[in-house]
Order: sequence, then structure tokens, then C-alpha cells
Amino acid sequence: MKKILALVLVLALAVGCVALLTSCGDDKAPETTAPVSEVVTDAPETTASAPQSTDAVSDTVTETVGATEAATETTTAATTEATTTTTTAATTKATTTTAPAETTKASAPTTKKEIVKTYNDAVNGAISAKAGYSKTRVTTVNQLEGGAILKIKVAADAVKDFLGEGTKTYTNNKGKSEYMSKSSLSESDVTSATCTEKNGKYTITMTLKDGSNSAAEGAMSDNSPLNRSGLYVGNSDKSAYDYKTTENIYKALNGLDEASVKSGTGKTSNAKVTAVIDAETGKLEKLDVSFNFSVVLNDVKYLIAKISTATGSATTTVKFDNFKY
Repeated sequence: MKKILALVLVLALAVGCVALLTSCGDDKAPETTAPVSEVVTDAPETTASAPQSTDAVSDTVTETVGATEAATETTTAATTEATTTTTTAATTKATTTTAPAETTKASAPTTKKEIVKTYNDAVNGAISAKAGYSKTRVTTVNQLEGGAILKIKVAADAVKDFLGEGTKTYTNNKGKSEYMSKSSLSESDVTSATCTEKNGKYTITMTLKDGSNSAAEGAMSDNSPLNRSGLYVGNSDKSAYDYKTTENIYKALNGLDEASVKSGTGKTSNAKVTAVIDAETGKLEKLDVSFNFSVVLNDVKYLIAKISTATGSATTTVKFDNFKY
């Protein structure tokens, strides 16, 4: 009777284990049934084994739950990582698309035509903007022959003063446009032109062709490139002009009651222009112009003195700097 009860108990326990294993989805349920068959022949051993089977089932359930949790964590992590990666990539792409385009840097002028244009634009731009600047002009009289007229000190001093001998300084205040004329140089005025760039600045160097000018009653002419270079020039008799033509001298002498001149001719040579220009803005920052000039006057009279020919030559350097826009 005891064996029968033991057998019933074992069978009930086995059925319970199978049901439990089936509900957990464990494919190893048949392995639990096998030991039960062996216990039928020996009730005491079977009774002792039953609790062990229960522990095995519990362990299996625990492992299954643990595996499920691990899988859940892995899936969550993978999903989170994938989502984060996708979001980052999308954000980076959007930022790249909206980034501002790089500014293309203008190249320095290379041909004579480009260099001359860059120079003209810079000089004329300073005049149009009414930029402030300082100007220094130095004129050295190399030769002056006037016979009896120039032996008169007053006459000699007047001629040298008009030519601007020595050092003269001028200040053009910002908002004004004095002491500089517009530039209209052409390729044909220039014998050579170069442009170098350093630290955002263009340095333009040009040599100008030699020129000539003449003056007589009713006939004035001047083909010197200096007259179109940006130097302060004009047709009157101002001593402030940087480049004084034969016409200027002719008008100055004939404007005096005590003096007169019938005609005259002049020449310019060794003219050189050096300009520093901001590469980005095109604004003129420095300008140096140097040149030689000579003049021949015919039938000159001053007071009671009269000579058939008077000659003179000089070297002039003009510097513009301290530009303020």
C-alpha cells in the first residue's frame, strides 16, 4: 500500500513538473520524465529525487528569466545605440548643408592692363571718398641758367619758389579733395608694370614713358603721362602743383607786369610710380612718384633785362601717406 501511495505521489509530482516546464516554454521537459520512470522501482530513492527535480526546475526558470532580461537589455541597448547614431548622423549632415560657402580670394593683377586699372581705381577711389592724407614734395633744382635775369636775386628767388625748390608739406583733411588729381593712365603711358602681394597688400611699381610739353601764345600741349598719374596738376600758375608744365611757367611769367616769355618747351623723364594698395578693399595706402623735368624758355624779359634763352632742370619726389577713409 505504501508503494502504491508513493507511486501516486511521484506521478503527481512528475505531472506538475511537466506542466510547469510546458508553461515556461522549456524544451527539456522530457528529460525530467525519464528519472521518474526509474524511481518506480525504488520508492525511497524516488521520493528523495522529487525535491531535486523541483530545484532543477526552479534553476531552469531562473536562468530563463535571466536570459530573457539579458535579451531585453541587449535589445534595448542596441535600439538606443542605433537611434542615437542615426540622430547624430542626421544632425551632422544638416549642419554641413547649412554651413556658409567659403569666400573666393581675388587674385593679384598680373597684366599691364590689369595693373594700370587697379592703380587708377585706387587713386580715384581715394579722391571720390575724400580721404584724408599727408603729402610731402621735395624738389631739387639741378641746373638753372638765365643770364642777366637770374643774376637779379628777386627774380632768381621767384623762379625757384615757383618751381617748388626744397621740401613742401601739405595736409588734405578728411572730407576734402585737394592736392591730388584723378588718374587716367593707359597701357600706352606705361613702359613696365609689376604687382606683388604680401600680407594682404599689393605693391604696384610702374615706369612711365618720357613726355614733352610746349607753350606759346594760343598753342599749349602736353603728352607727359605725369599729367594723368594722380599728381596734383592743372593749367594755371599754382606753385602747389607737383608737376609743373611749360604752360604753367609760361602763364606765371606772362602774368607779371615786369616779366614776359614768348614760348617754351619742356620734357619729363625717369618717371617712376610706386603704390601700396589694400588687396581686399582696393584702397590706396601709399603713393610715391619721382621724375626729372627740364624746360627751355625763349625770349625772356624781366624788368630791363632780356635774354634769348633760359634753361632749367630739376628732380622731384612726391610722397602721399597716412590715408584716412
